[in-house]
Amino acid sequence: MKKLCIKLTFCLIAILLYILPASAQDPYFTQYFASPLSLNPANTGLFDGDYRVAVNQRVQWWNVGSSYHTTSISFDAKLFQEQMPDFDIFGIGFSGIFDKSLNGALESTFLSASGAYHKSLASDGRHILTVGMQATYANRFINYNQLTFASQFNVDFFDRSLPNYVDTRYSATSYLEANAGLIYSYHVEKANLYIGTSLYHATRPTEQLFNETGYKVPFRTTIHMGGEVYVNDQSSVLFSGVYAEQQNITDKIFGVAYGISTAQPYFNSTEPRVKFYLGLWHRLGQSFIPYVGVDYNNYGVGLNYSFTSSQLSNYRPQTFEISFIYRKRANKSSLCPRF
Repeated sequence: MKKLCIKLTFCLIAILLYILPASAQDPYFTQYFASPLSLNPANTGLFDGDYRVAVNQRVQWWNVGSSYHTTSISFDAKLFQEQMPDFDIFGIGFSGIFDKSLNGALESTFLSASGAYHKSLASDGRHILTVGMQATYANRFINYNQLTFASQFNVDFFDRSLPNYVDTRYSATSYLEANAGLIYSYHVEKANLYIGTSLYHATRPTEQLFNETGYKVPFRTTIHMGGEVYVNDQSSVLFSGVYAEQQNITDKIFGVAYGISTAQPYFNSTEPRVKFYLGLWHRLGQSFIPYVGVDYNNYGVGLNYSFTSSQLSNYRPQTFEISFIYRKRANKSSLCPRF
């Protein structure tokens, strides 16, 4: 029994050391609209208001073993609004993503600063082209004290107080990198539409985790699009989708939501504004994701729960996310899509 456990442990460690660097994939969110700066640097400043704070918490596979916890926090604001030409926007932003996996043994932190210029291509602001840039500091760390090894097996169980004899010289890595993105927006009286693309890890930094040689972090390319169509002054239909690819791993998600407000649009009314959202997203080949959300004046909260369409052994992994967004409103009509 002991020999079998030791062999299995060595096999698992070998697989871990091989797979982690080879198939590294960025953290991602179902509520990507609540983590805008990790989707596209050109989203910086692309919102209705003067500044925005967004927080998103994702707990992945909470019902299967050790879950994955990912938190996104961002702040972005519009600068020099009085000096900008009509409908032009210059925005800056700061964001952080904090990810824990393998029962907290592997921790990843990404801290970013971004800027974007939104240039109106028409005098009425109907066509806007945005260019965004972002610089990111990344740090990844593996805590071997959170793992167990063959040398810690004492016949009956794994004892973490025993030595693991692991070379910890390459248990942490950090690097700087650059990201970039473009967005085209089209606005008419009753609709806001957009399409964008982004490239992350454009400088291909080297990640030295587990060994000195390390490996080049693969590009992440993204295409996303969506919009909002107003049914009347108090309701609208919102839709969006994202296609992302990194090292031959693709993520395809799309969905639609219906929003209804209890008052006239806030820029035409002094009444408290409450708007409810009910929607459904689908991650192609993986899961269906019901979504509910509510906006109250400057505040917004969203919740989704993923029901996987595939089965892992006797389990169906499930994931949920909750988001919070605060927008300091400007007293004018919106030219920015919400999703």
